[in-house]
Amino acid sequence: MAKDPMAEAGLHFDELHKLRVLEPDVSQNTIELKEECEDFVDKIGQFQKIVGGLIELVDELAKEAETEKIKVCFCILNE
Repeated sequence: MAKDPMAEAGLHFDELHKLRVLEPDVSQNTIELKEECEDFVDKIGQFQKIVGGLIELVDELAKEAETEKIKVCFCILNE
């Protein structure tokens, strides 16, 4: 079988007959990796929102706990 001189030169045609430098399978893998990365970034964004909400909640609870501690101290001192 004769070797494709274009492929040997590193040039390939895609499904739309456009000239490409990447091999078709490498190009497909690149596209899939890009999509996976976008999904990962979206999930990280969602995770950051959830954690941010959790941090706010814990800060509010900590402030309430400190307020209650101060109330208890004043009650003990006034007795």
